[in-house]
Amino acid sequence: MRPRERLIMGAIDLIRRHGVAGTGMTELLAHSNTARRSVYQNFPRGKQQLIEEATRTAGEVMAAAITATEGSGTSAARLAAFVQMWKDTLVAADFTAGCPVVAAALSGSEVPAAPAIAAEVFARWETLIAEQLTAEGFDAPMAASLATTAVAAIEGAVVMCIAARSITPLERVADQLDQLLRYRQSERGA
Repeated sequence: MRPRERLIMGAIDLIRRHGVAGTGMTELLAHSNTARRSVYQNFPRGKQQLIEEATRTAGEVMAAAITATEGSGTSAARLAAFVQMWKDTLVAADFTAGCPVVAAALSGSEVPAAPAIAAEVFARWETLIAEQLTAEGFDAPMAASLATTAVAAIEGAVVMCIAARSITPLERVADQLDQLLRYRQSERGA
């Protein structure tokens, strides 16, 4: 892996665990096994630009995970697959690492462009989920509303899981989203 990619992936990992403010350049360089000059060669604006790119990359990774659920059956089955991915991630990290995009959204005082980039990422996820729901027969406004609800609820549940050191909040949110999707599907069929 090239230094640029090591820096981005290292930043994503550290941001997930320490937030943007808690991710220092010295730690990042050691964590990514990269020389200091590589930062400025690849990110002339330094940490701010690196955090911006890490947020975009993390967003693309999650967008790929959302897209990978296509073909997993119904919207409820896709949601279950997505939630299971988060459960596995939280448990594997021993509840010490969350979503780097959430961390970026909260880092405006340190990286002014990060909240806007996070908003773009969240909007992309919502669009992908809404497109899946529309393909399943939901009308566009309902699909958009359900997609926003799913992203907001799952991202919030991930934060709560870290705080509680338990997957229970995510399980509860997943159950309610599953019931909501099934209800809306039955409403459409009526």
